[in-house]
Amino acid sequence: MKKTTALYIVVIFLFITSLVCNIYFYLKYITVREQCNNFSETKDFNEKVIFFNKIFVEKVLIKSEQVSYEDRIKLENAVIATQDEELINQWHSFLNSKTEAEAQEQTKQLLWLFATKIIY
Repeated sequence: MKKTTALYIVVIFLFITSLVCNIYFYLKYITVREQCNNFSETKDFNEKVIFFNKIFVEKVLIKSEQVSYEDRIKLENAVIATQDEELINQWHSFLNSKTEAEAQEQTKQLLWLFATKIIY
């Protein structure tokens, strides 16, 4: 009788230990999965900001002639794709510049935003 009681206690102890371990590892799994999702979202955002930065420098700063309509559409679509209100507002401030000096200041602000928006 004592052997079977001891056996039951050992089996119950192992079952409870196994259950606790499974719950612990499941909670760890959920945490790691959330971190991976956050990393993926951050990576996507960074790619969009870098793409907008790249075409802004390429089509606006480096080019000596006026920006074409197609390039303006590309730039507008790229900034909207970031879904970042601050970048979008700064882009529109740049577009609404009345003088060259104002456009240069807005360009500086936009370049500063590119640098600060990238999440690492």
